[in-house]
Amino acid sequence: MEREKRHRAHMRNMEALETSFEVASRSCKEAIRHGDEHEIVALTRTCALLLGATLEDRLMTIISSRYFPESSEQRVMQERTVLDMWNQTLVEAFAVRYKVPRRRIPSALPYTSAAYFSGMKTVLDDWMEPLINTRNSLAHGQWIVAFNEQRNSVNRDRTKRLNALTLWHLRLQKNMLRHLERLIFDLSATQYAFERDFDKHWANLKAAQMRISMDRSQEWEMLLQRRHQRGKGHIKRNYRQLLDAGLI
Repeated sequence: MEREKRHRAHMRNMEALETSFEVASRSCKEAIRHGDEHEIVALTRTCALLLGATLEDRLMTIISSRYFPESSEQRVMQERTVLDMWNQTLVEAFAVRYKVPRRRIPSALPYTSAAYFSGMKTVLDDWMEPLINTRNSLAHGQWIVAFNEQRNSVNRDRTKRLNALTLWHLRLQKNMLRHLERLIFDLSATQYAFERDFDKHWANLKAAQMRISMDRSQEWEMLLQRRHQRGKGHIKRNYRQLLDAGLI
């Protein structure tokens, strides 16, 4: 398939995944309002699966774009895991824009650029890897208990992450990683746009990280439930008023 057509196909896939995440997210919020635990678990895991798939397809849209050299795309596609592919994409983008050999990234980068690289790589390794691993577990049908790669024993860390999933966390992580993805895309397009907008995207990324670390998912869920209960109360009062007035 021609590269441009392939890129358009990845864009269509990404748009469909984004829409699917929002649909599943709205359904999950409704389940939280009603306190339906079984639906909450099922829909939260569905959102995690869709988010992980979106991260992979967004990578495909970046490396297949006209701004990303085709030779760099081929090297990225040779990597074994999705996380390795993201890290190689980061190396390729810095190497091209700052005209530094790939093997000398980040040591040969200017000080500020090396700091950019280090910060972005840390986010990839610390935040994207758990989401990708969770997506892999879910894609292999491991929705309650996650196994190791050989599937002959339980992976306790992955199982713990599965049980800790919340919609609140997933939406914040999606927002945070969107800023990282935007930085990588900007870098692949022009050095000027990347450096001009870095502080803005990085500040938004760190703000999302701060909100995640505060872990207010329970308060958020309780707020949704209280609003739902207040809404039910208003409906009952309005119904009684209409009934008393003889309007229904």
